[in-house]
Amino acid sequence: MMPQLRRVLKPYSVPVFSCSGFDSLTAKHDLVRWCHDACFYEGKRPVVLHLGDYDPSGESIFEVIREDALAFLSEDLSHRPRSYFKFQRVALTEGQVEIFDLPTSPPKTTDSRSRRWSGSGTCQLEALPPDTMADILVDEVERWIDLDTLTHDQEAEITARRNIVRALPGGAA
Repeated sequence: MMPQLRRVLKPYSVPVFSCSGFDSLTAKHDLVRWCHDACFYEGKRPVVLHLGDYDPSGESIFEVIREDALAFLSEDLSHRPRSYFKFQRVALTEGQVEIFDLPTSPPKTTDSRSRRWSGSGTCQLEALPPDTMADILVDEVERWIDLDTLTHDQEAEITARRNIVRALPGGAA
């Protein structure tokens, strides 16, 4: 799924991370570094969009990632309130399972989080058709990005690349 998500988000210059479960310190570190750099060096307000399974673990993973990332960020960027960093679960939600009539199964009785979970049937993110997932993700990204600024920056990037090529030996040829 990662290559598809990268392909969908490439026109927006949005990075894609995979958390690979609850305790991936490398993934959390990469995410925190991106949030830190976006805030500290680029002056941007980081927005983290999450896609995961609709089940007790999928929703819990999102909460754990958010809380751990915010804890790390509060150490490095104590001048920013926790509310400055936006974390949004994009998919898979109970509403999407219903709207797209996705297949469900009962929560795993072996998962301790199932007892506290208020959802009905669980559903894997992969049940969402790829084009539908792409549309949902693009819609959410476009809620957070100024499209006029994006277009201007993309045009400026093309000009900068042309200037670099011209400056290289043999670049004008």
